Amino acid sequence: MNPNQTIYKNQELKNALRIVWQISAILSIIILLVLFFVDEKIILSKVPTCEYKTKGGECFLCGSTRAFIELKKLNFSGAFALNRLSPFVFGLLILNSLIFFKYLFKNYKTKL
Repeated sequence: MNPNQTIYKNQELKNALRIVWQISAILSIIILLVLFFVDEKIILSKVPTCEYKTKGGECFLCGSTRAFIELKKLNFSGAFALNRLSPFVFGLLILNSLIFFKYLFKNYKTKL
């Protein structure tokens, strides 16, 4: 049997994946709200330093917080310089949030 057919036939798995997606969407919304409504100095003071960076290296997420702040200011080149993945991840956060709001609106509308 094709693995894709198994996913569609297994309702419990579909529900579990939907719950995981909803949690990730809520976290995306929280991240965006904090980014846009909390002062950047407070954000930078509360975010811990990466453990790997304290040992002299950098992980693929190092610089993401500062890059997201630059993206908020529409400074795309500055964000890309801080972390090359940040514009892509930031776009995914926004897209995930928008799809979640569409999902909520659709489900709310069908229940009326």
